Amino acid sequence: METGTRKMRRKDRLVTEESEIRHILDACGILHLGLYDEGRIYVVPVNYSYTYEEGKLSLFFHGATAGLKKELIEKDGRAGFEMDTGENVIPHKSNPALYTNAYMSIIGSGRVTIVEGNEEKKEILTDFMKQISGKDWIITDGMLKGCEVYRLDADEFQAKRNMPRTMTGKA
Repeated sequence: METGTRKMRRKDRLVTEESEIRHILDACGILHLGLYDEGRIYVVPVNYSYTYEEGKLSLFFHGATAGLKKELIEKDGRAGFEMDTGENVIPHKSNPALYTNAYMSIIGSGRVTIVEGNEEKKEILTDFMKQISGKDWIITDGMLKGCEVYRLDADEFQAKRNMPRTMTGKA
């Protein structure tokens, strides 16, 4: 998987350390998933969990067993994704061109597949709930009714961070 600086203008903001990438993955709450829909891009926000081992990133999310998201994934499966920690504008006291934002983000692309087996779905949803709630849950077969589980394997991604040293307006 590529985690490099391809087409990245601000290479000084690139994050490559695995522990720092995990920190960003943990800090972001929503994954914005972009799917191709015949001449347009359909973007949908989803909660997610992840695995990140030896540079390989997989993102997991769930949804209904019917609907546009599922149709587009079944039709093509290619996806772009973005997650970030939100906007925190940092003003500059005397120069509007030096305003900036503090953020952490990950942007990438890959392929989404539907997870098939109920045991694998339960394992993923158990991990998912642990990551988003901090609690251990038991996922039952009944909870899987009406629920699809998706896996996005990233072909490439870039993690970025802009955390200015000062928020006082001094450059």
